[in-house]
Amino acid sequence: MSTALKTDEAMHPTGEDRAWSESYYFNFIDPMSGVGMFTRMGFRPGSGWADALHAVYLGGQRVAFTYGRRDIGKDLTAYDGDLKVGDLALTCVTPFKHWTVAYHGPAQDIADGAILVTPARERPEGWFIPADLSMTVTIETLTEPHYAANGAHGHFEQSIHATGSLTLGGEEIAFDGYGVRDKSWGPRNWGGSSVGGGAPVAGSTPAAPSPFVFWFSMNFGAEVSLGGACFRRADGTMKGEGWIQDSEGMDTFDDVAVETTFRAGSILHETVTLTGRTGKGRAVRIAGQVQSMCPTKIPFPGGATFVNEGLAKFVMDRREGFGIAESWHNVTR
Repeated sequence: MSTALKTDEAMHPTGEDRAWSESYYFNFIDPMSGVGMFTRMGFRPGSGWADALHAVYLGGQRVAFTYGRRDIGKDLTAYDGDLKVGDLALTCVTPFKHWTVAYHGPAQDIADGAILVTPARERPEGWFIPADLSMTVTIETLTEPHYAANGAHGHFEQSIHATGSLTLGGEEIAFDGYGVRDKSWGPRNWGGSSVGGGAPVAGSTPAAPSPFVFWFSMNFGAEVSLGGACFRRADGTMKGEGWIQDSEGMDTFDDVAVETTFRAGSILHETVTLTGRTGKGRAVRIAGQVQSMCPTKIPFPGGATFVNEGLAKFVMDRREGFGIAESWHNVTR
């Protein structure tokens, strides 16, 4: 692998854009234990802080949720080898091959993660139990990185195998699953507005859910994985592209369209249908059913973007897999 590619695991020059973000993301699902995870650590030098979200699906609707921040400087190269925010630490053992994810600290043990879409003031007393979470994940990649973009502004994804164990409130669980990691760098506006700072894209309501981004990743064991993103078009359809890795190797996933259904009176999605074709021309159709939900909230003036992270079961060619179905909604006050 070239030296140039190896540097993409490290921090990049940030330039002058205040919306610059450099982020590391990992997920996995183990269908045997019911444990799943998504972790995102993002550095925003224009804002002067980095944050870390580490959420764990624990079977059924139960979720352990954590969040942390740290102050940072403008030169992100200072944090190569220091990917630590709050109680979360990411370690690159071998670029593009081997990482570890470790969290040791407090967590909210939530019986039903969907409660996170409800304003905090409206949640019932006792909606979570304070607990200590200790979790170490060993990440081994299964594929070479697939680049959706490269250069000054970039993004790549890889299929991974994740193993390890966690302890939560005295309960110990071992896990062995598959997932996807990604790395992104460049200007990023969470509200979906233009880089120039325009107003966020049109809002979503419980009566009329209208997501503006749908991101997905899924694994069918070690042999098949895919991922990608769709965006709302002017005609209201959600379309995009991605990648797929199977027995024929790595290929593009083109002309992707996604349709979702939602819980009654809610912006939380329940089912997903994805269609598209590989770069070699093979038609692909995938049906997904959300098993557990963990909404995350990113405030903006006058409202918030909800990134609703659904752990989902998928069926493709009569084969069962698991992954993350992620739907983005802008909700105004």
